[in-house]
Amino acid sequence: MAGLKIGLVLSTNASYRRAVARGRPYRSWAPATLAVLAALVPTELKAEVRTFDLVRQKIPDDLHRCDLVGISAITCGAPFAYQLADSLRSRGVTVVLGGAHPTALPEETLTHADAVVVGYGERTWPRLLKDFTEGRLQPLYRDFGDPFTSSAPFMDRSQFKGKGYFFDRVVEFSRGCPNGCSFCCVAGMNDGRVHCRDRREIMEELSAVGKSVLFLDSNFTGNPDLVRPLWEELRSARIRWYCAVSLRFASNPDLVDLAAACGCRGVLIGFESINETSVLSSRKSFNHPREYSDAVARLHRHGIPVLGCFVFGLDGDDAGVFERTVDFVSRAKIDLVRYAVATPFPGTPLYEHLQREGRLVSRNWEEYDTEHVVFRPMRMTPEQLFEGHRWAYRETYRLSRILGRIRARSFPLSLMANLGFRRLAFTFDSVQGEAQ
Repeated sequence: MAGLKIGLVLSTNASYRRAVARGRPYRSWAPATLAVLAALVPTELKAEVRTFDLVRQKIPDDLHRCDLVGISAITCGAPFAYQLADSLRSRGVTVVLGGAHPTALPEETLTHADAVVVGYGERTWPRLLKDFTEGRLQPLYRDFGDPFTSSAPFMDRSQFKGKGYFFDRVVEFSRGCPNGCSFCCVAGMNDGRVHCRDRREIMEELSAVGKSVLFLDSNFTGNPDLVRPLWEELRSARIRWYCAVSLRFASNPDLVDLAAACGCRGVLIGFESINETSVLSSRKSFNHPREYSDAVARLHRHGIPVLGCFVFGLDGDDAGVFERTVDFVSRAKIDLVRYAVATPFPGTPLYEHLQREGRLVSRNWEEYDTEHVVFRPMRMTPEQLFEGHRWAYRETYRLSRILGRIRARSFPLSLMANLGFRRLAFTFDSVQGEAQ
C-alpha cells in the first residue's frame, strides 16, 4: 500500500487540552514516543507520517483522512483516547492503541481499537504496519523483551518541529528500573529489568543533537556498570546533561563526583516522602529521609540543581505531612519541587493493594492524573489530601519561599524556573492538573 497515511497521537486529559485551547500548552520538553514510532515506520511503505502531542496541540480536523491512526495513552489520557478512537473508527479509520494504560488493561482497550500494542513497540509496530498493509492485522501485539537487542533508527526529530518545545535535545539510554516502587508503572512493565542501548549508538546520535541534552530514562543510573562508561564518553565529548536518578545515586559520593566531572548539570530525584513509614509502604526502602538533606547538599556542592518529587497520601501520611514537607524543602533548599497525589495506576502494586482493601473510590481514568484523589487515604480524609496537596504547591512557591531556596550561583535560571512553577501553582483552581 504505497502512500500510506499514518497519524500518531499522544493523548492526554481534559485539563491539558483546555490549557492548549487557551494557548497555554504546558510540557516544555519533547517526549520521545511519537518521534520513535515515526522513525520505526518501514521506509518501503513510503508513508506520510504526522504526529500530534495533545499537551501542545489540538487534534486536526482532517485526522480522519489517515488510513491508520496510532494513539499512545497514559491512564489519565485513556478516556479521550477511547473517544477519539471510537470517532475515527466510525469513519472507517483503522485505530491502534498503545502505551502504559493499554499495556495494563489490553482487554478494556480492545473494545475501542482494531489492535492494541502491549509493551514495547520497537518490534511490534513495524510488524503491525506490515500486517495492516497485507490485510491481516491482528488484535494484539505483545513484546516485553529487550527493545535494544537490534539496531533501530534514531528517533525522527523532524517531528519536534512546529510544536514549540522549549527543549527538544532529548535522548534515551535505557528503559526500565531495578526498583519496585508500589505506585510506578515502569516497575510492572519491566519486572525490575533495565535495558540499555549500545553507548556507541548513543554517542553517534548525540553528535547530531548538540552539547546539552536531557536523558528521558526513568532512572538513568539504573545500571551503574553500564552507565559509567557512557559518562566517560560524555565527558570526552564535553556534553552537558540532565537526567532522573534515584536517591541511591545521590547518596553515593563517588558516583556524584564522577557524574559532576562528566557533565551532569541537573537531576530529578524521587524522594517521595519525608515520612519513613510512607517510604516503606511504597516499597522504596532504599530511600532514607535522614539522608535527604546530605544528598541535596552533596549535589549542590558540585553545582548540580535538584528537582525533587514528593508523593502525598501514602499509608504513613497524616494531615501534618504537607507542612512538614514544605518546611523540609525550604530547609534543604531543593531548587524545584513537584508534588503529586498518590495515584494507584492500573497494573501497579498500589492499585492491587487498594482494590483488595476496598479503598478505591473512582475508576474515572481521567482523574488518575496525580492531582485528583481516587482512593480513601488511611490517615486523613480525601478532602484533606486534595486541599493539602494544593496548599503545599502554593506555599512552596510563595515568593519568600522561592527566594529562601535559591542559591546565589544559580540565581537567574533558578528564579525563572521557580516563577514558572509558581504560575502553575497559583492557577490550580482554574486549570486542574496543569501542574502535573
